[in-house]
Amino acid sequence: MVCRKLKNFDFKCAVFDMDGTILDSMPMWHGVSDRYLSSHGVQLASSVWDDVKRLTETETALFFKEKFGIADPVGKICGEFESIIFDEYARSLELKDGAREVLETLNGMGVPCVLATATNRKCVEACLGRLGIAGLFREVLTCLDLGTSKHEPLIFQKAAEACGASAGESVVFEDALHCVETAKNAGFRTCAVFDSSALEKCSDGRSDWEHMEETADFVIKNWRDIL
Repeated sequence: MVCRKLKNFDFKCAVFDMDGTILDSMPMWHGVSDRYLSSHGVQLASSVWDDVKRLTETETALFFKEKFGIADPVGKICGEFESIIFDEYARSLELKDGAREVLETLNGMGVPCVLATATNRKCVEACLGRLGIAGLFREVLTCLDLGTSKHEPLIFQKAAEACGASAGESVVFEDALHCVETAKNAGFRTCAVFDSSALEKCSDGRSDWEHMEETADFVIKNWRDIL
């Protein structure tokens, strides 16, 4: 279903994911491992993203030690990952086209916005501050602070609670299939936001985006589509 215009939404809380939803950051995540390996003299014929995209930071470090002979301890490898990532958030990542205007429009309509992200707070605050949009969010929630993940609905429930709204009175904007599924199963209305990373194929041969088009209450290809 194509998303209606913002003025025609009926909701008391807007919950936004960050990476891939309002922030054009997924290409950065694809390149972190390549940047790390290159800095250690490992020249790759192709990206290792497919090998590590479902691994945790620690699992990725262990994979690099085994596959590429990186001698550094796991903690040092993870620290270098985090330094590369923070540098991107603090210096270069930009909002998706139209995202700022959507947030400003919702604020003007009196609809509170909450950021609900799996990214750590240090990166989030550096990025929001640089982009000048921190003040557009009533609350910023992170999975790490809550000790949860988006496979569980807690972060979405806390977002609605911060706005004095129920799940049914809230809309969750997400670019990842499992997040859309989690929110929808918890009673939230969901809007899938297109990101090119969602075109990767699932085990059934279909893309995450195809599944989201069937799962979410609304879908949008570009933020300007709903302004």
